[in-house]
Amino acid sequence: MVNFIKRDKDDIYAKPVLGFLFKNQKFLLSLKIAVSVLFVYALYFGFAHTGKDNTFTTAVFWGIFWSLFMVLTLPTFGRIFCGICPHGFMGKYITKYGLKKTMPKWMQNRFIGVLLLVFGWWGIYYMFPGLFRTPQGTAILFTVMTLIAFVIYFLYKDMSYCKYVCPIGTLTRAYAKLSFTWLGTYKSACNECRTFECATACPYNLKPFTFDNRNSMTDCTLCMDCSSACEAVSFKFKKPSFSLFSKLQPLKAEVWAYILILASISISMSFHHGIGRSNAADIMIWSKTAEFFKNYIDFGSIDTIGLFAFVYALIFTISAAIIGMFIASKILKKDFNATFYDLGYSYAPLFILGSIAHSLEVFFTKGYEHITEGFAYGFGFSLDVAPLASRGDSWLHIFGLLKWVAVIWAFIILYKRVKLLNVPKLRKIAAFPFAASLIIFFIGVNMYTGYIFKTYGKASSGHANHSSAQKRFQGTAENLKSSDTTALKKPDIKDTLYFSQTNPAIKKKTYGGGHYSRIPVKKVWPVFKDAKGKENCLGTIDAELYLLDANLNTTKIAHSKEPGCKSISFKMPDNGYYNLFYIDKKVQDDTLFVKTAKYEIMRFNHSNDAVYDKEKMAAHSIKEASFDIVRLRDDDETFYHNLYSGENIRVQVLLDGKAVEGADIALSTKTGWLKSLKTDKDGVASFMLINDYFPKWSEFDKRHKNEFLLTASYTKNVSENEGSKDYKKIRYTATYPSFYYPNSSQYSSYSYGLAAAIIAMIASGFAIFWYRSTREKPFKEVRFNEEN
Repeated sequence: MVNFIKRDKDDIYAKPVLGFLFKNQKFLLSLKIAVSVLFVYALYFGFAHTGKDNTFTTAVFWGIFWSLFMVLTLPTFGRIFCGICPHGFMGKYITKYGLKKTMPKWMQNRFIGVLLLVFGWWGIYYMFPGLFRTPQGTAILFTVMTLIAFVIYFLYKDMSYCKYVCPIGTLTRAYAKLSFTWLGTYKSACNECRTFECATACPYNLKPFTFDNRNSMTDCTLCMDCSSACEAVSFKFKKPSFSLFSKLQPLKAEVWAYILILASISISMSFHHGIGRSNAADIMIWSKTAEFFKNYIDFGSIDTIGLFAFVYALIFTISAAIIGMFIASKILKKDFNATFYDLGYSYAPLFILGSIAHSLEVFFTKGYEHITEGFAYGFGFSLDVAPLASRGDSWLHIFGLLKWVAVIWAFIILYKRVKLLNVPKLRKIAAFPFAASLIIFFIGVNMYTGYIFKTYGKASSGHANHSSAQKRFQGTAENLKSSDTTALKKPDIKDTLYFSQTNPAIKKKTYGGGHYSRIPVKKVWPVFKDAKGKENCLGTIDAELYLLDANLNTTKIAHSKEPGCKSISFKMPDNGYYNLFYIDKKVQDDTLFVKTAKYEIMRFNHSNDAVYDKEKMAAHSIKEASFDIVRLRDDDETFYHNLYSGENIRVQVLLDGKAVEGADIALSTKTGWLKSLKTDKDGVASFMLINDYFPKWSEFDKRHKNEFLLTASYTKNVSENEGSKDYKKIRYTATYPSFYYPNSSQYSSYSYGLAAAIIAMIASGFAIFWYRSTREKPFKEVRFNEEN
């Protein structure tokens, strides 16, 4: 036993603050007790308060423990979460007084924990997304895990549960290899040691003095018990993932943890929660497979698309790794297993850094709010905080760079490990791209996801394949039912009426659109503005409603029946434009007021048989709409057409199907910009879509929708022969709402500016380094003649 040692500068124990945090046993014990109390209290709270108002239980387990704390600490300080884990802390004392049996050989299999995590958690998560995310579901899950852990701790010695059965045990061991810390010992002191207190103090029966020679910390959880037993134990800063740059004894379960967790989280999330938010979601292979099997199997409440996205992610990821490594082993003339498990450590950074990016972004957009308000609720007081950032804030994109850091890091590890092989250099070069097949696949998935969103756009309802939109609609309906129809304002006959995608009666905007079934459904609300400029919905609709579908068929439709704000929903089964018409005719004084409110939307499901039929996609009206606005299509328009600021939009005003000259038409935006024109002899007016979006550079959202409204009016005097005794003139009005996106030049300038700033910083760093290095003078011997 060593009582004093002079520590190196890179030893964390030698740092005043860090040394206290990682070595002081009283502090560590207090921390472990506090975490365990919080753990137990969160479980109790989950059973005692099962309603969705209980955000405390989910904040503790899904906000702090996973994924924020664990994901952030694994590639930095290592397995420090395991060091304070309530299971390990309490299990140490249970094992001390337990039966201390040796775990059977069949249970000493690290794949047990890995497969429990992959299928027992992630497989169920994708099939039943909300099962474990409720307070009660969370409490049940962790209570069952705790009971299993305590039984195994009591039966078997050496903390065998943590090594083999714990779902995150092997995972944390594997990803801790990326960290920049290392627990070892001072060799000079260990050479003379004969008592081995560090090994005796270890509850896992490990030998810290062997870690350096083995280039592995094995199952060390950084509980720091060994550091209190002997001063020769060190905890040093190292180069990140330095152990992977040297020879080591591969552990098969670690390599498979990298592959299976990458597939279960990163790739599955890209498929289901990434591409699943795009307009191309329904043509993906996992969606089509789900629809195929649903024709033969009743899956009940299972999310089949989530299930098959998970299955395909596993198939693609495992195939990429195995096929690539098999070819690489043939080129290297090495055994496949040796090649696979030796070079497979290069996969380590891919998942963990991508998860850090996701965890940090979620923390800033909603995690901080969820955790803070959840803890306030759990301890009996109310707190209302705002998120630290909003989705679309451009500075959040910096976290996305971590994925590419992971790719570069993976290539570096692969290069270092290939370099260790005793084979000719040319074979190494030829085998490298095949050994990197999973890394390349990871790059391809991320680039393909970006391509999908850029090409097909984001689905208006978020998850195109999810039922969340349907649930939102149901929630909205419940809110509307509580509205008092009689309290809703009624529009004046002269008020302008138009369609809105949001319900103005709901404080938190609910967008009426969704691909929550095989056939997309669009939901809109007819609204009007009062004298104060506030949007109001309609409590009753006594106008006629018509739908012109993509096949140019006109049908009469009905509005919603629930009390409160009336809405209109319609299905969009085919590709093409859908036009909804609200037509109202009323007489007041000596004038017939004819109102036409129009809503136009294009549906495109990106299937292989989709054909852009210019005749069907052209602007159309219906005979029932005597006065109408149509947007004239450009010759080069396709299914992918969007409107952008700086472009011109051409519209035509029709009266009884013929162009109207001299009609008043105006374009107005949400910010109050207004441009009024009169139609020419062809009934046409042209407007430039101005740049009407000026956020701070850090808040710029290139998918921001600038909403605008076209309003046309025309008054016609009626002669005695064609008129009615009830009116002498007809006042026609028509509305047409739409939106446009910011021009690419608006946000590309930000990208160029950021790139220029980064290049300038890098160049400055190199310039400073060069300047300082050239100033360093080499040692020069100077001799003096002492006689003089």
